[in-house]
Amino acid sequence: MNSLSRIPNDWPNRTRSRSIAVGTLLWHVQIAGDAGPTILLLHGTGASAHSWSEIINKLAEHARVVVPDLPGHAFTLHAPISSLRLDNMALELQKLMKALALPDPALVVGHSAGALLALRYAEINPEIQCIIGLNPSLVPPPASYTQLFGPLLSPLTRSSLASFILAKLAGASSMIDRLLDSTNTILPEARRVFYRRLFSQTNHVLGAMNFMAAADITAVLNQAKTCRAKLIWVLGKNDLWIPEQRLRQIISSYFPQATVIEWSGGHLMHELEPQKTVELILHELLLL
Repeated sequence: MNSLSRIPNDWPNRTRSRSIAVGTLLWHVQIAGDAGPTILLLHGTGASAHSWSEIINKLAEHARVVVPDLPGHAFTLHAPISSLRLDNMALELQKLMKALALPDPALVVGHSAGALLALRYAEINPEIQCIIGLNPSLVPPPASYTQLFGPLLSPLTRSSLASFILAKLAGASSMIDRLLDSTNTILPEARRVFYRRLFSQTNHVLGAMNFMAAADITAVLNQAKTCRAKLIWVLGKNDLWIPEQRLRQIISSYFPQATVIEWSGGHLMHELEPQKTVELILHELLLL
């Protein structure tokens, strides 16, 4: 285990944090619960374990909960660019679970791109019985999103220097607040502050941009028929990032066996309604 000095003292659930080196990666992972099946929570692009902060402790009463900062994000350090591809990241997750000496997860919950990663992880881990995807990014973002962030995904702007500049701009402007508002989820100030801190870090900006660029949706969809886990897709009716109508078409074509649930929230709805999210997870856990 390694020092946790890089984790701010006021970071959500810091007492749950562990630091562990696995290969080239120095992971930050939060673990709660001492018994029961293992639940793995995977955040989306640009987020971190903090996005599950109101959910972790509630689930810990019923299961062992593992919540990592994904490679390239937040306080998981030393991620080579190649590790930010979904298939490589799935392999790194497998190594992490083995290093932690924890049982393989029976249930994986992924938000946005975290749902894509959950599908990739299930390909190499047959122990996964259920995947819950919250606003899964199974479709390309809308044109308005692409116009705003597309230029940031070029090889030039995914460089360390460009990420340094973007981090400085984000920290000194309202850029992150505008980004959060574009999700159609009005987060309270108490939660916004953590996103501002994350995007003031060069390594986080670099990791998030490269993870977004490397997310091969087509490759995931082409492997959809091989998934043996139960699939629950939760769609935010008011999500401006993942268009619901197009998403339903993709689910119907590639995941006809999946259960589809509609909530009224935006892209970050699980952060505003943690209890509702917990109840859904526990309901599925009891059915395993």
